[in-house]
Amino acid sequence: MHDQWDLLVEYDLSYYFHGLWVESDDPEEVARLLRVDEKTRQECDLGTLIDLYQGRPADTVWLGPHAPGWTHVLAFGLYPYHPAIRNLGKRRVFQVRYDDDRYLLEGLYLYYDGRQLGYAGPPDEEGHMDLPDYLAYTDGLELGEDDRRNLHLMLCMAGRITGRFLDQEWFTSTRTMYRIPDGTWPETG
Repeated sequence: MHDQWDLLVEYDLSYYFHGLWVESDDPEEVARLLRVDEKTRQECDLGTLIDLYQGRPADTVWLGPHAPGWTHVLAFGLYPYHPAIRNLGKRRVFQVRYDDDRYLLEGLYLYYDGRQLGYAGPPDEEGHMDLPDYLAYTDGLELGEDDRRNLHLMLCMAGRITGRFLDQEWFTSTRTMYRIPDGTWPETG
């Protein structure tokens, strides 16, 4: 296993990372559930994705196979509780979001059928964890004060749960980029 933070730095994702691990072998279905604009479909590598990302008004996703039973989505412009994430149905969806500019790390949370079930990441200093079913994956992973280290630990946890860590092949693979047009997901209060 590679240090997950070092890989984010190497591949220019240390400033912002929003990952979704969706329990599905069908990236096309995941794309449909996210309501992407099919006309924006482009097969590309991560470097091209970063060059092409234009920000709002079109949110952007880069998705593809992760491990057997899992699709990974790298999301730009979405946020936790976003309606698109809540629309992924009756399957587990793990989410981690890190924004270096805002000094913000939103931990490994589990969604299922439109609801956030709780924190599924490594325990904090007091051993707290919302979802004890995932305690078996936490051996040797204990959060501290450093958000970059904590992000590494949360990505390790996601790797243990899904059966694949982020690695060189993941970062250098060709995946599918789509845009989600502005207005596709009306905000609900």
